[in-house]
This record gives sequence, structure tokens and C-alpha cells, in this order.
Amino acid sequence: MSIGMRLMTVALGVILFFIVFELVRRNKFREELSIIWFAVSILLVAGSMADLIIDPFAKKIGIGYPPALVFAWMIFCLIIALIYFSTVISDLKGKIKELSQKIALMEFEMDKRHKGKKEDPAE
Repeated sequence: MSIGMRLMTVALGVILFFIVFELVRRNKFREELSIIWFAVSILLVAGSMADLIIDPFAKKIGIGYPPALVFAWMIFCLIIALIYFSTVISDLKGKIKELSQKIALMEFEMDKRHKGKKEDPAE
């Protein structure tokens, strides 16, 4: 990898790190999700030197085209991220359903009380 490409990869990782940091600081991004993105930015910076490690490792385990190992690893990481986000979405969907039911019950009780006051001639 050329020095220009290494510098660009490091710069992109540092920029991503500061963007995530700023989003967390302004409360636009949840802290628990930011950990994943901080890790991605750090891995992006570390990735600028990855070819020095990946090429010998890929040859040692018998992979003829070392970038294929990188793509396989990236696909695995994306699958793990998709599983995590799916669990978060499922949890939020359950909470939305529960809150909707509570709101419907509260509206029913309010309507019931409101109708009871209208029909009560003693007041």
C-alpha cells in the first residue's frame, strides 16, 4: 500500500472518530452505539498497516489472495453488527407496543371518566 493511501486511511479514521465524538457530545448519538463506531474508526486507523500483518498471515493459512481474508473478516463483522441492531430493533418494537397499549388504556379511562361526568345531573 502506498504512503498516500496509508495517510488517507489514517485521516479517514481520525475524522470518523471525531465525528462520532462530536455526535455523542451533542447528545445526537447514544453512547452504547458510539462504542461500535469508535471501534470502527480505530480499526480504520489500524487498517493502514494491516497489509503488513494480513499478507503473511493469509499466506500461512493458505489463502492465495490476502484481500479475500479482509473481505471475509469484514463480512463477518457486518453480520455481527446486523444481529446486534436486529436485537435492538426487536427490543424497541416491543417497548413501542407496550407503550401504545398503555396509552390506549389511559385514553379509555379518560373517556370513561369524561362521559361519566357529563351524564351525572347532580353536579
